[in-house]
Amino acid sequence: MRGLKKHTHEDRARVIGEMVQLVKKKFGDNLIALAAQASFARNEDSGYSDLEMIAFVKEMPGGKSWDGMGRIVDGLMVELVWTTREHYLKETKDVGKYWFISGSDTLLPIINDELIAELNSFKPEDLKAKCLKRAVERWYEVHESTAKVLNAIDRENREGLPLLLFDMALHMLVVLSFLNQTPYVTFARFVEQAREFQIKPERMDELLDVLVLARYSDLARLRETVTRVFSGFEEIFERGGCRIYDDNLDPDVPGLRGFD
Repeated sequence: MRGLKKHTHEDRARVIGEMVQLVKKKFGDNLIALAAQASFARNEDSGYSDLEMIAFVKEMPGGKSWDGMGRIVDGLMVELVWTTREHYLKETKDVGKYWFISGSDTLLPIINDELIAELNSFKPEDLKAKCLKRAVERWYEVHESTAKVLNAIDRENREGLPLLLFDMALHMLVVLSFLNQTPYVTFARFVEQAREFQIKPERMDELLDVLVLARYSDLARLRETVTRVFSGFEEIFERGGCRIYDDNLDPDVPGLRGFD
């Protein structure tokens, strides 16, 4: 492989050192802070880990809410995004639509330790209500992906089934994050963290075993597991007083799903 190589934590630190001057040059006085993210910030990066950084600016160029770049340098993926403090808090820390993966967003300060410390310490208000709202909004993806899995089972579409199952499980794991008010730390730990959640359908661990152990051959058993997990989610929403179905087709009437 020419374009994918192992790198050390020290290698990534040297790249950050190079990036500091380039970021300062690009944004000038508009730059207010710079931080490393994800595995490097947690000191958990391994051989093939990428390097993720985020720059905070006073005003976004061109009226955008965020922007970024990605480069592969000597086999290392280097990503830099830039945004404002306000947008970062809204979309990442304050239960935005990608909050479910924000457990990795403990920022490692590079420029402006004080601001980065403020962002790291932010706690959203009304966490439970906001998480339930997001869970309801994401239920549509669970519904759609589960229907595709059941269709594949009915048609005995064994070649299509694995990818459809993983897609369905991913949507379910996202909803579980919101129901448990706990974001995931990294994509590689979704299943591990979900097994520890207190709020989940009774057969959820069994479904995760199907994915991890590739147990797709018994279609009747698989159908039973999928439908029971789906029904389990419905029961969780019902116990939480959440309405997830809406029979009103009028587009002028606000629905349950968010499109922000």
